[in-house]
Amino acid sequence: MDRKGFLKKTLAVGGALSIGPFVHVEGKSRVSGLLAKPPRVRAGDTAAIVSPAGNVFSKDDLDKALTAVERLGLKPKLGDNMGSRWGYLAGRDTERLQDLHQAFEDPDVKVIFPIRGGYGSSRLLPMLDFELIRRHPKAFIGFSDNTSLVVAMNMFANMVTFYGPNAHFDWTNYTRENLQKMVMESAPAGILPYPNAGTGRRSPHTTIVPGRATGPLIGGNLSLLIQTLGTEWEIDTRGKILFFEDVNESPYRIDRMLTHLWLARKLQVAAGFAIGQITVTRDRSDDLDLLSVIRDRFEPLGKPCFIGMATGHVSNILTLPLGVQVEMDASAGQVRTVESAVA
Repeated sequence: MDRKGFLKKTLAVGGALSIGPFVHVEGKSRVSGLLAKPPRVRAGDTAAIVSPAGNVFSKDDLDKALTAVERLGLKPKLGDNMGSRWGYLAGRDTERLQDLHQAFEDPDVKVIFPIRGGYGSSRLLPMLDFELIRRHPKAFIGFSDNTSLVVAMNMFANMVTFYGPNAHFDWTNYTRENLQKMVMESAPAGILPYPNAGTGRRSPHTTIVPGRATGPLIGGNLSLLIQTLGTEWEIDTRGKILFFEDVNESPYRIDRMLTHLWLARKLQVAAGFAIGQITVTRDRSDDLDLLSVIRDRFEPLGKPCFIGMATGHVSNILTLPLGVQVEMDASAGQVRTVESAVA
């Protein structure tokens, strides 16, 4: 679809706010075998832009996403249903799923970006064809509400996925350069840098529990990780380095979510923790500060943990490869990939 097609579709469906039936299909089993790595993305490759979550109304928003992808040296290709709207969603579940599956099947497409987050990606989980995705491994990059897809594809398609910027994002040079290094270079990315790391400034991290840990990287937005607990889609943290971030949450709600992870024994079995940016709002006069909440939950575990990873709802974010082996030094606030994320 091109820009004109997007405008026609948004004008046609802009007033449709009805909410219809939820579509459910039985979930798929995990794909077995070695961890699949998507092929390295190259300059000039085609990048699909899809809408698995919230809708996009504005041509300016669309142009912003297209420009961001073009500045990576890629050719953007919009999903056929881009511009569809079903209430607060970017079309019916079947429409959003169709674009996602078509992007994986399309031989011209080498990398896939959700255009934005919002809400809705988790509705697609029972309908995802993980065997199809596994047969056509491609770099799938997204964050926020797209946590549901990034984690599920990693776990159930047994494929490296990437927690990084959506197409409609305020891309900084740091964000762009780190994404290119992660998916457009075949060598391991090495130490994941902080913004302005080359200026001599100290790493802006806080060590909660010192020490080192190794394991596959896993994580995403904390609220979305909590959402799937108790379902077949819940995150597997056993022996892994868990990262998470969140936005506009008060300390007591962060406490509640971390306690939920603890009660589900997701924290006890992890190897270590690299906590990203958490934007805090205060709803209560008796709120603890965020650092106190983090210390209270993670210090008793005695596992390496630091806060300050460059991921979250902030301008400068890393692209993090789920499933890739990393080494973490909580004392230095460093995470280092020890293998390539792409083939």
